Amino acid sequence: MRLPDICRTSGKTRLKYLSLVGYMARIDGQLDEEEISLLKKMSNRFQMNKKQEAIIFSEQTFSEKDIEELFIELKEKHLQYSFILDLIAMAIADGIILEPERLMLAQISGLIGLPPEQFHNLVNFSQATSNLDESANNDPMYQYVIDMFFQWARKGDVKLFKQTTFAINDKVDAYLKEDL
Repeated sequence: MRLPDICRTSGKTRLKYLSLVGYMARIDGQLDEEEISLLKKMSNRFQMNKKQEAIIFSEQTFSEKDIEELFIELKEKHLQYSFILDLIAMAIADGIILEPERLMLAQISGLIGLPPEQFHNLVNFSQATSNLDESANNDPMYQYVIDMFFQWARKGDVKLFKQTTFAINDKVDAYLKEDL
């Protein structure tokens, strides 16, 4: 399956998307090097210019209402699954999902209407891919979690984009996208 290009959506929508991902990066009160690096990679993949990137990295805050309104827009454009995967990737970029991140992820999961087991599967997938390396000697449990994710994604009710973060490691990310 060939993944669609998120850059075909409007720059305004992509900016809102990444601004909320940036908010997730800062929600725990700090912006770690890993989060900065991932947010810069996302900004490049989303073809953001320097002015847009400055907005993404600015100290924006979002109310619950702002998040809901933005999310409705993302859902209308079928960006919700890519969005939550990018949020989860950002939350685990520094190695652990903290309580403020967990609460925001639960809120977004509720907006998607994801059953709790699917939400946990997405989190497990992101955690498993964050532990993969480029060698062939990966834990079989991680491979099982990844295989289950791809079975779910291939069912067709999940739209993902080539810019979606499947793994924080670029080589692992590219490898996983070959499976879709």
